[in-house]
Amino acid sequence: MSAVAEQLRALLPAEAYDNAAPILSASIQAEAVSIDQANLTSERLNDMIWPDNAAGLSDWERVLGLPDPCLAYVSLTVGQRLAAVLAKLRGIGGQSRRYYIQLAASLGYSITITEYRPFRAGLGRAGDPVAGDGWTSAWRVNAPATTVFRAVTGRVAAGEALSVWGNKSLECRLSAMAPAHTTLIFGYGAN
Repeated sequence: MSAVAEQLRALLPAEAYDNAAPILSASIQAEAVSIDQANLTSERLNDMIWPDNAAGLSDWERVLGLPDPCLAYVSLTVGQRLAAVLAKLRGIGGQSRRYYIQLAASLGYSITITEYRPFRAGLGRAGDPVAGDGWTSAWRVNAPATTVFRAVTGRVAAGEALSVWGNKSLECRLSAMAPAHTTLIFGYGAN
């Protein structure tokens, strides 16, 4: 007899019911099984409410429109998929350097941003790049030549690589989030 069945039995009035009656015992056991199943289901649902583990990951991706269309042919690890879900949920939008640096960090990338401006006589200095007016809307994301994602317990599935290299998810997300009137350039390493 389960603990729930014992608790249900304890709720019965002492004089009104015969606790040894077979039909009553079967009814209590059936109710206890239903309650145990409901408790188990509620624990699973509780794990799915927050996407900080892989439970319910495919449903979170469906709700958020992930994976990004530009990543449809890229094989992402469970950890990278989870990072994309969290980045999409935490994102509130923006157009500042800080916003794009934080967006990249939420995907696991450490970047800096270079903004360009046209060269102006009297304002420019020796060594400044000479650029025309079209460069006012250009910006460059400077990322490491190689970004390595290491496996984290609870965020990687059996059979997945313990380390993954690449910058495709960074380019995809930032290109999708970049203001339409700007030109986004990616540079890697010391380039």
